[in-house]
Amino acid sequence: MDTISNPITVEYPVDELSTDALEQQMINAEAMIGRMRAAQMVLIREADRRQTHTADGCRTMTEWVTGRLDVHSDTARKLVTTARRLEALPNVTATAHDGTVSFDRVWAVAKTAGPGEDDTTLVDDCWRYGVDALSRLTARRHRLTRDDEQAAFRDRYVIAQPNLDQSSWRVYATLPGLAGRSLVDALDAKADQLPNDMPEARTTRYADALWAISLDSLAGSDGSSTESATPLLSVFMDAGDAAPASGEAGVWIDGGPRVGVNTLEAILCDGAIEVTARTTDGTPLDMGRRSRVIPPRLRRFVLARDDGCTIAGCTSRYRLQAHHMIPWSQGGATDATNLTTLCWYHHHVMIHGRGFRIEPESPPQRRRLLPPIHAPPGR
Repeated sequence: MDTISNPITVEYPVDELSTDALEQQMINAEAMIGRMRAAQMVLIREADRRQTHTADGCRTMTEWVTGRLDVHSDTARKLVTTARRLEALPNVTATAHDGTVSFDRVWAVAKTAGPGEDDTTLVDDCWRYGVDALSRLTARRHRLTRDDEQAAFRDRYVIAQPNLDQSSWRVYATLPGLAGRSLVDALDAKADQLPNDMPEARTTRYADALWAISLDSLAGSDGSSTESATPLLSVFMDAGDAAPASGEAGVWIDGGPRVGVNTLEAILCDGAIEVTARTTDGTPLDMGRRSRVIPPRLRRFVLARDDGCTIAGCTSRYRLQAHHMIPWSQGGATDATNLTTLCWYHHHVMIHGRGFRIEPESPPQRRRLLPPIHAPPGR
Protein backbone atom coordinates (compact mmCIF):
# COMPACT_ATOMS: atom_id res chain seq x y z
CA MET A 1 0.00 0.00 0.00
CA ASP A 2 1.32 3.42 -0.93
CA THR A 3 1.50 6.07 1.74
CA ILE A 4 2.20 9.77 1.42
CA SER A 5 4.01 11.63 4.16
CA ASN A 6 2.78 15.00 5.32
CA PRO A 7 3.60 17.86 2.96
CA ILE A 8 6.52 20.04 3.92
CA THR A 9 5.88 23.33 5.62
CA VAL A 10 7.50 26.39 4.10
CA GLU A 11 9.19 28.62 6.64
CA TYR A 12 8.02 32.22 6.62
CA PRO A 13 8.98 34.92 6.06
CA VAL A 14 10.97 33.50 3.15
CA ASP A 15 12.95 36.69 2.68
CA GLU A 16 14.68 35.96 6.00
CA LEU A 17 15.84 32.50 4.93
CA SER A 18 19.47 32.00 4.04
CA THR A 19 20.14 31.09 0.42
CA ASP A 20 21.11 27.56 1.47
CA ALA A 21 17.87 27.15 3.44
CA LEU A 22 15.87 28.54 0.53
CA GLU A 23 17.49 26.06 -1.86
CA GLN A 24 16.92 23.15 0.53
CA GLN A 25 13.23 23.99 0.90
CA MET A 26 12.87 24.04 -2.88
CA ILE A 27 14.59 20.63 -3.13
CA ASN A 28 12.34 19.24 -0.40
CA ALA A 29 9.27 20.53 -2.21
CA GLU A 30 10.38 18.87 -5.45
CA ALA A 31 10.96 15.59 -3.60
CA MET A 32 7.43 15.82 -2.22
CA ILE A 33 6.06 16.48 -5.69
CA GLY A 34 7.95 13.42 -6.96
CA ARG A 35 6.51 11.19 -4.21
CA MET A 36 2.99 12.45 -4.82
CA ARG A 37 3.33 11.92 -8.58
CA ALA A 38 4.52 8.37 -7.91
CA ALA A 39 1.45 7.68 -5.78
CA GLN A 40 -0.74 9.35 -8.39
CA MET A 41 0.64 7.07 -11.11
CA VAL A 42 -0.29 4.00 -9.06
CA LEU A 43 -3.87 5.27 -9.06
CA ILE A 44 -3.72 6.08 -12.79
CA ARG A 45 -2.44 2.60 -13.56
CA GLU A 46 -5.37 1.05 -11.68
CA ALA A 47 -7.85 3.36 -13.42
CA ASP A 48 -6.22 2.38 -16.70
CA ARG A 49 -6.60 -1.32 -15.84
CA ARG A 50 -10.30 -0.72 -15.22
CA GLN A 51 -10.59 1.17 -18.53
CA THR A 52 -12.29 3.97 -16.61
CA HIS A 53 -12.02 6.37 -19.52
CA THR A 54 -14.32 4.29 -21.72
CA ALA A 55 -17.09 4.37 -19.14
CA ASP A 56 -16.83 8.15 -19.03
CA GLY A 57 -16.95 8.56 -22.81
CA CYS A 58 -13.29 9.55 -23.27
CA ARG A 59 -11.32 8.36 -26.27
CA THR A 60 -8.08 7.73 -24.37
CA MET A 61 -6.73 7.51 -20.86
CA THR A 62 -4.72 10.65 -21.52
CA GLU A 63 -7.90 12.53 -22.38
CA TRP A 64 -9.55 11.26 -19.19
CA VAL A 65 -6.60 12.29 -16.98
CA THR A 66 -6.43 15.71 -18.67
CA GLY A 67 -10.06 16.39 -17.78
CA ARG A 68 -10.13 14.82 -14.30
CA LEU A 69 -6.88 16.30 -13.03
CA ASP A 70 -7.26 19.62 -14.87
CA VAL A 71 -3.74 19.43 -16.27
CA HIS A 72 -2.23 20.11 -19.68
CA SER A 73 -2.52 17.22 -22.13
CA ASP A 74 1.31 16.98 -22.26
CA THR A 75 1.39 16.45 -18.47
CA ALA A 76 -1.39 13.87 -18.67
CA ARG A 77 0.43 12.02 -21.45
CA LYS A 78 3.62 11.90 -19.37
CA LEU A 79 1.71 10.58 -16.35
CA VAL A 80 -0.12 7.86 -18.28
CA THR A 81 2.91 6.76 -20.29
CA THR A 82 5.18 6.64 -17.22
CA ALA A 83 2.57 4.83 -15.12
CA ARG A 84 2.33 2.09 -17.73
CA ARG A 85 6.10 1.74 -18.14
CA LEU A 86 6.83 1.67 -14.39
CA GLU A 87 4.86 -1.54 -14.02
CA ALA A 88 7.83 -3.37 -15.55
CA LEU A 89 10.45 -1.26 -13.74
CA PRO A 90 10.27 -2.03 -10.00
CA ASN A 91 13.55 -0.37 -9.07
CA VAL A 92 12.67 2.85 -10.89
CA THR A 93 9.26 2.73 -9.18
CA ALA A 94 10.86 2.40 -5.75
CA THR A 95 13.17 5.33 -6.49
CA ALA A 96 10.16 7.41 -7.52
CA HIS A 97 8.27 6.57 -4.33
CA ASP A 98 11.09 7.54 -2.00
CA GLY A 99 11.42 10.95 -3.67
CA THR A 100 15.13 10.73 -4.44
CA VAL A 101 14.54 11.69 -8.08
CA SER A 102 12.20 14.21 -9.65
CA PHE A 103 9.16 13.18 -11.66
CA ASP A 104 10.79 14.56 -14.84
CA ARG A 105 13.80 12.26 -14.28
CA VAL A 106 11.54 9.28 -13.61
CA TRP A 107 9.68 10.03 -16.82
CA ALA A 108 12.92 10.30 -18.82
CA VAL A 109 14.37 7.10 -17.31
CA ALA A 110 11.13 5.19 -17.96
CA LYS A 111 11.23 6.28 -21.59
CA THR A 112 14.88 5.26 -21.90
CA ALA A 113 14.33 1.70 -20.67
CA GLY A 114 14.37 -0.91 -23.40
CA PRO A 115 12.33 -4.14 -23.36
CA GLY A 116 13.59 -6.48 -20.65
CA GLU A 117 16.34 -4.07 -19.56
CA ASP A 118 17.73 -4.45 -16.03
CA ASP A 119 16.40 -1.33 -14.36
CA THR A 120 18.87 -1.63 -11.47
CA THR A 121 21.62 -0.54 -13.84
CA LEU A 122 19.25 2.01 -15.33
CA VAL A 123 18.70 3.71 -11.97
CA ASP A 124 22.44 3.75 -11.25
CA ASP A 125 23.26 5.19 -14.67
CA CYS A 126 20.52 7.83 -14.75
CA TRP A 127 22.53 10.14 -12.49
CA ARG A 128 25.23 10.43 -15.14
CA TYR A 129 22.96 12.59 -17.31
CA GLY A 130 20.86 15.68 -16.92
CA VAL A 131 17.12 15.28 -17.55
CA ASP A 132 17.40 16.94 -20.96
CA ALA A 133 20.30 14.66 -21.89
CA LEU A 134 18.27 11.62 -20.84
CA SER A 135 15.48 12.76 -23.15
CA ARG A 136 17.93 13.09 -26.03
CA LEU A 137 19.29 9.61 -25.27
CA THR A 138 15.74 8.27 -25.46
CA ALA A 139 15.20 9.96 -28.80
CA ARG A 140 18.33 8.34 -30.21
CA ARG A 141 17.12 4.92 -29.12
CA HIS A 142 13.72 5.40 -30.72
CA ARG A 143 13.34 3.40 -33.93
CA LEU A 144 12.61 5.50 -37.00
CA THR A 145 11.15 3.26 -39.69
CA ARG A 146 10.92 3.98 -43.39
CA ASP A 147 7.17 4.44 -42.91
CA ASP A 148 7.81 6.98 -40.12
CA GLU A 149 10.06 9.01 -42.40
CA GLN A 150 7.58 8.90 -45.27
CA ALA A 151 4.77 9.98 -42.93
CA ALA A 152 6.85 12.92 -41.68
CA PHE A 153 7.57 13.97 -45.26
CA ARG A 154 3.95 13.54 -46.35
CA ASP A 155 2.65 15.62 -43.42
CA ARG A 156 4.90 18.64 -44.03
CA TYR A 157 3.19 22.04 -44.28
CA VAL A 158 3.63 25.77 -43.74
CA ILE A 159 0.69 28.03 -42.95
CA ALA A 160 1.00 31.83 -43.08
CA GLN A 161 -2.12 33.23 -41.42
CA PRO A 162 -2.79 36.99 -41.37
CA ASN A 163 -5.09 38.75 -38.94
CA LEU A 164 -8.16 40.51 -40.34
CA ASP A 165 -6.36 43.60 -41.64
CA GLN A 166 -3.07 41.77 -42.40
CA SER A 167 -1.15 44.05 -40.05
CA SER A 168 0.44 40.99 -38.48
CA TRP A 169 0.92 37.34 -39.43
CA ARG A 170 1.24 34.03 -37.64
CA VAL A 171 3.35 31.33 -39.26
CA TYR A 172 2.93 27.66 -38.39
CA ALA A 173 4.90 24.76 -39.81
CA THR A 174 5.60 21.07 -39.51
CA LEU A 175 8.69 19.87 -41.36
CA PRO A 176 10.54 16.57 -41.77
CA GLY A 177 13.61 16.23 -39.57
CA LEU A 178 16.27 17.25 -42.08
CA ALA A 179 14.19 20.15 -43.41
CA GLY A 180 13.54 21.40 -39.89
CA ARG A 181 17.21 21.18 -38.99
CA SER A 182 18.09 23.07 -42.19
CA LEU A 183 15.58 25.79 -41.30
CA VAL A 184 16.97 26.24 -37.79
CA ASP A 185 20.56 26.28 -39.09
CA ALA A 186 19.61 28.93 -41.67
CA LEU A 187 17.84 31.04 -39.03
CA ASP A 188 20.82 30.72 -36.67
CA ALA A 189 23.26 31.71 -39.41
CA LYS A 190 21.21 34.75 -40.48
CA ALA A 191 20.43 35.83 -36.91
CA ASP A 192 24.14 35.74 -36.05
CA GLN A 193 24.89 38.00 -39.04
CA LEU A 194 22.55 40.69 -37.73
CA PRO A 195 23.65 43.12 -35.01
CA ASN A 196 22.39 42.38 -31.52
CA ASP A 197 22.23 45.72 -29.77
CA MET A 198 19.53 44.71 -27.31
CA PRO A 199 19.03 41.51 -25.28
CA GLU A 200 16.23 39.83 -27.25
CA ALA A 201 14.81 36.32 -27.12
CA ARG A 202 16.13 33.90 -29.72
CA THR A 203 12.59 33.61 -31.06
CA THR A 204 12.60 37.35 -31.78
CA ARG A 205 15.96 37.01 -33.51
CA TYR A 206 14.52 34.15 -35.57
CA ALA A 207 11.64 36.40 -36.67
CA ASP A 208 14.12 39.03 -37.90
CA ALA A 209 16.21 36.32 -39.58
CA LEU A 210 13.20 34.85 -41.39
CA TRP A 211 12.23 38.33 -42.60
CA ALA A 212 15.79 38.94 -43.83
CA ILE A 213 15.96 35.57 -45.61
CA SER A 214 12.67 36.41 -47.35
CA LEU A 215 14.14 39.70 -48.57
CA ASP A 216 17.22 37.86 -49.83
CA SER A 217 15.02 35.52 -51.84
CA LEU A 218 12.96 38.32 -53.38
CA ALA A 219 16.03 40.39 -54.24
CA GLY A 220 18.14 37.50 -55.48
CA SER A 221 20.98 38.70 -53.29
CA ASP A 222 22.57 37.93 -49.94
CA GLY A 223 22.22 41.57 -49.01
CA SER A 224 25.94 42.30 -48.91
CA SER A 225 25.71 44.64 -51.89
CA THR A 226 25.17 48.32 -51.28
CA GLU A 227 22.45 48.20 -53.93
CA SER A 228 19.61 46.88 -51.76
CA ALA A 229 16.30 45.97 -53.30
CA THR A 230 13.79 48.82 -53.48
CA PRO A 231 10.60 47.25 -54.81
CA LEU A 232 7.75 49.28 -56.18
CA LEU A 233 4.94 49.58 -53.63
CA SER A 234 1.48 50.92 -54.31
CA VAL A 235 0.15 52.77 -51.27
CA PHE A 236 -3.59 53.46 -51.05
CA MET A 237 -5.06 56.03 -48.73
CA ASP A 238 -8.64 56.75 -47.72
CA ALA A 239 -8.58 60.49 -47.16
CA GLY A 240 -11.62 60.45 -44.90
CA ASP A 241 -10.01 57.99 -42.49
CA ALA A 242 -6.33 58.86 -42.83
CA ALA A 243 -6.43 62.63 -42.37
CA PRO A 244 -8.08 62.83 -38.91
CA ALA A 245 -6.03 59.84 -37.68
CA SER A 246 -2.68 61.26 -38.87
CA GLY A 247 -2.13 58.21 -41.01
CA GLU A 248 -2.92 55.68 -38.27
CA ALA A 249 -6.03 54.54 -40.12
CA GLY A 250 -7.15 54.23 -43.73
CA VAL A 251 -3.78 53.35 -45.28
CA TRP A 252 -2.91 50.05 -46.91
CA ILE A 253 -0.58 48.68 -49.55
CA ASP A 254 -1.30 46.72 -52.69
CA GLY A 255 -2.46 43.23 -51.84
CA GLY A 256 -4.35 44.15 -48.69
CA PRO A 257 -2.04 44.60 -45.67
CA ARG A 258 -2.93 47.66 -43.60
CA VAL A 259 0.04 49.76 -42.58
CA GLY A 260 0.66 52.36 -39.90
CA VAL A 261 2.89 55.38 -39.47
CA ASN A 262 6.09 53.40 -38.76
CA THR A 263 5.71 51.30 -41.91
CA LEU A 264 4.85 54.37 -43.97
CA GLU A 265 8.04 56.08 -42.82
CA ALA A 266 10.06 52.97 -43.70
CA ILE A 267 8.48 52.90 -47.18
CA LEU A 268 9.13 56.61 -47.67
CA CYS A 269 12.77 56.08 -46.70
CA ASP A 270 13.82 53.53 -49.27
CA GLY A 271 10.92 52.42 -51.44
CA ALA A 272 9.82 53.20 -54.94
CA ILE A 273 6.19 54.13 -54.39
CA GLU A 274 3.03 55.31 -56.00
CA VAL A 275 0.31 56.79 -53.81
CA THR A 276 -3.40 56.76 -54.60
CA ALA A 277 -5.74 58.77 -52.38
CA ARG A 278 -9.51 58.47 -52.60
CA THR A 279 -12.66 59.90 -51.05
CA THR A 280 -15.09 57.92 -48.94
CA ASP A 281 -17.17 57.00 -51.98
CA GLY A 282 -14.08 55.66 -53.76
CA THR A 283 -13.48 58.58 -56.13
CA PRO A 284 -9.74 59.01 -56.76
CA LEU A 285 -8.43 62.32 -55.44
CA ASP A 286 -4.92 62.06 -56.76
CA MET A 287 -3.25 59.30 -58.73
CA GLY A 288 0.17 60.01 -57.30
CA ARG A 289 2.96 59.61 -59.79
CA ARG A 290 5.44 56.79 -59.37
CA SER A 291 8.58 58.04 -57.68
CA ARG A 292 11.59 56.92 -55.69
CA VAL A 293 11.69 59.07 -52.59
CA ILE A 294 15.50 59.14 -52.50
CA PRO A 295 16.84 59.61 -56.05
CA PRO A 296 19.22 56.80 -57.08
CA ARG A 297 22.14 59.15 -57.63
CA LEU A 298 21.77 60.74 -54.18
CA ARG A 299 21.37 57.34 -52.59
CA ARG A 300 24.57 56.05 -54.21
CA PHE A 301 26.42 59.16 -53.02
CA VAL A 302 25.28 58.69 -49.41
CA LEU A 303 26.19 55.00 -49.36
CA ALA A 304 29.62 55.67 -50.85
CA ARG A 305 30.24 58.59 -48.47
CA ASP A 306 29.41 56.59 -45.34
CA ASP A 307 30.93 53.27 -46.51
CA GLY A 308 28.84 51.16 -44.13
CA CYS A 309 26.34 51.44 -41.30
CA THR A 310 27.00 54.63 -39.35
CA ILE A 311 25.61 53.43 -36.00
CA ALA A 312 28.46 53.47 -33.48
CA GLY A 313 30.10 50.06 -33.24
CA CYS A 314 28.13 48.43 -36.07
CA THR A 315 30.14 46.56 -38.70
CA SER A 316 27.20 45.01 -40.58
CA ARG A 317 26.95 45.60 -44.32
CA TYR A 318 23.68 43.72 -44.68
CA ARG A 319 21.28 45.59 -47.01
CA LEU A 320 22.74 49.05 -46.47
CA GLN A 321 20.06 51.69 -46.91
CA ALA A 322 19.81 55.47 -46.79
CA HIS A 323 17.71 56.79 -43.92
CA HIS A 324 16.14 60.17 -43.18
CA MET A 325 17.40 61.22 -39.74
CA ILE A 326 14.52 63.70 -39.54
CA PRO A 327 11.68 61.62 -41.05
CA TRP A 328 10.45 62.61 -44.48
CA SER A 329 6.92 62.58 -43.06
CA GLN A 330 7.95 65.21 -40.48
CA GLY A 331 9.40 67.56 -43.05
CA GLY A 332 12.91 66.16 -43.15
CA ALA A 333 14.70 67.09 -46.34
CA THR A 334 15.79 64.49 -48.86
CA ASP A 335 19.35 65.73 -49.11
CA ALA A 336 22.76 64.45 -48.11
CA THR A 337 22.86 66.36 -44.82
CA ASN A 338 19.70 64.64 -43.54
CA LEU A 339 20.58 61.18 -44.85
CA THR A 340 22.74 58.55 -43.24
CA THR A 341 23.52 54.93 -44.09
CA LEU A 342 22.09 52.16 -41.95
CA CYS A 343 22.17 48.38 -42.16
CA TRP A 344 18.81 46.64 -42.51
CA TYR A 345 18.70 45.69 -38.81
CA HIS A 346 19.24 49.19 -37.46
CA HIS A 347 16.96 50.69 -40.10
CA HIS A 348 13.95 48.39 -40.00
CA VAL A 349 14.22 46.67 -36.62
CA MET A 350 15.61 49.31 -34.28
CA ILE A 351 14.27 52.53 -35.83
CA HIS A 352 11.11 51.75 -37.77
CA GLY A 353 10.25 48.66 -35.73
CA ARG A 354 11.18 49.53 -32.13
CA GLY A 355 10.92 53.30 -32.45
CA PHE A 356 14.50 54.36 -31.69
CA ARG A 357 15.76 57.67 -33.12
CA ILE A 358 19.14 58.93 -34.26
CA GLU A 359 20.78 61.63 -32.16
CA PRO A 360 21.22 64.32 -34.86
CA GLU A 361 24.23 65.89 -33.11
CA SER A 362 26.17 62.62 -32.86
CA PRO A 363 29.27 62.27 -35.09
CA PRO A 364 28.50 61.29 -38.71
CA GLN A 365 30.37 58.00 -38.50
CA ARG A 366 29.37 57.21 -34.90
CA ARG A 367 25.67 57.86 -34.80
CA ARG A 368 23.97 57.21 -31.47
CA LEU A 369 20.46 55.88 -31.00
CA LEU A 370 17.97 57.52 -28.66
CA PRO A 371 15.26 55.40 -27.00
CA PRO A 372 11.64 55.76 -28.12
CA ILE A 373 9.82 58.77 -26.73
CA HIS A 374 6.96 56.50 -25.70
CA ALA A 375 8.23 52.97 -25.07
CA PRO A 376 5.86 50.28 -26.38
CA PRO A 377 4.03 48.25 -23.68
CA GLY A 378 6.16 45.47 -22.25
CA ARG A 379 9.43 46.91 -23.49
